[in-house]
Amino acid sequence: MMEPRWIATDEVIALNAALLEGTAEHHFTRDLGGLESAVSRVQNRFAYAGDISASGLVADLIYGIGKAHAFEQGNKRAAWAAGRYFARINGFHIRVAEAAQLPLAETVENVLTDKADRIQLQVLIENFLVTV
Repeated sequence: MMEPRWIATDEVIALNAALLEGTAEHHFTRDLGGLESAVSRVQNRFAYAGDISASGLVADLIYGIGKAHAFEQGNKRAAWAAGRYFARINGFHIRVAEAAQLPLAETVENVLTDKADRIQLQVLIENFLVTV
């Protein structure tokens, strides 16, 4: 994989705000430093760990943003949206059949609550990643 197009912290903030728009939930970034660290985590993995797989980078971005808990509300949703957006701007789409949506959502939840590891998420994403 060539150098990916990276997602910016401001884009993740905008995703969170859009996800919460029209809901009773309040958009508030409570830990900007943690979010910046989570967003740069994937860049560091690419540069220093040699992980150049799209699925690995997407999983790491989802993991980092979700674990940072940088927002008052919508952390897991923002993490998932950021992962999908990152995949999309790099020429991939995460295509999940309806029957697989719940197991994937449960895996994301389990990874972010330490009941599963990031590698399990990467393996699942690899199964659903298609080139656009």
